[in-house]
Amino acid sequence: MNKPRPRIDQLLAGIADGDATSHAAFAMRDALRELGYDSELYALPEHMDPAIREQCRDIRAYSGTSNDIAIHHYGMYTDATDIFRSCAARKILLYHNITPADYFLGYGDTIRQALEESRAILPELAQASSAVWTVSAFNAEELKAVGVPDTRVFPLPFVASALDRPIDPAVQARLSTPLSTILCVGRIAPNKCIEELIEAFAIYRAHHNPFSRLLIVGSPRSAPKYFTFLRLLAHDLKVPNVCFEGFASPAGLATYYANAHLFVNVSRHEGYCLPLLEAMHAGVPVISRRIGGTPEAMLQAGIAYEDLSAAQLAGLMHLTLTDADLRAEVLSSQQQRIEQERSRNLAAELSELLI
Repeated sequence: MNKPRPRIDQLLAGIADGDATSHAAFAMRDALRELGYDSELYALPEHMDPAIREQCRDIRAYSGTSNDIAIHHYGMYTDATDIFRSCAARKILLYHNITPADYFLGYGDTIRQALEESRAILPELAQASSAVWTVSAFNAEELKAVGVPDTRVFPLPFVASALDRPIDPAVQARLSTPLSTILCVGRIAPNKCIEELIEAFAIYRAHHNPFSRLLIVGSPRSAPKYFTFLRLLAHDLKVPNVCFEGFASPAGLATYYANAHLFVNVSRHEGYCLPLLEAMHAGVPVISRRIGGTPEAMLQAGIAYEDLSAAQLAGLMHLTLTDADLRAEVLSSQQQRIEQERSRNLAAELSELLI
């Protein structure tokens, strides 16, 4: 007698509307269903966004059998990881990246220790899994360095529809002043090196365009001391219009992109960086440090840099905002990149990975 078709479920630490990884997980679920699999998302209930709670199940009720497949999105050791390790299902580890703990020296011993522990168990998790996927070749190299050589790359899906929302009137009202708007989106954490962007913006505003603002959109919860440092830095530099906006709702995020004239990423460690694609989709020129997995997200689009001083980065920002030919070239390259992303066949990719 033939075995019944396996279920393929995804196990996550948490899920939120507006979170790029969560939207990617939903896209994977839909692709798996297209392939004919029963498929659900499971997450820790205390980390479920109420807005999408009905679309996700309590991970503590997960009961995959030996005939089923469990895909665990891994970027931090949590209770979800323990459930993944102990379940009877065939295990697939999907590695997103773990920020090196040293970035958090002086900013939080608890998070630093958690990152160290999360990285330390990677070999054990990989050994317990029948397959290991990563969202970038950069991540695959990281895994190889800790003794996990056999991985397959599955770039994290970009879900354009997640950004195609009506604007948030409250956010739009705050942004109504006609200023050149430079945007940074992502978790406020030390590896993001946002202090470099604040220093560059201070020079840009003083020497190029006083009618400008810097919007920093992202949650400061993982490193409150780093967030305090950034606020003190902006105060010490006496630079106005550095706006810490916090975590954005989906409508809020769409509104920030709609009002941005330039997106800048100065992070020194990224596993992939989906906000780069979000900005490209919104028609916002992108400048990003070429580091980690960002070249794989950008491919030939946008402007990538390596070693620039604060003054040089300020000059590049000014050039991108004022040179019409350069801006048109950048936007054209980004449109091509987004078309590549839209043409992905996730069902076909997952079908090949599951062989």
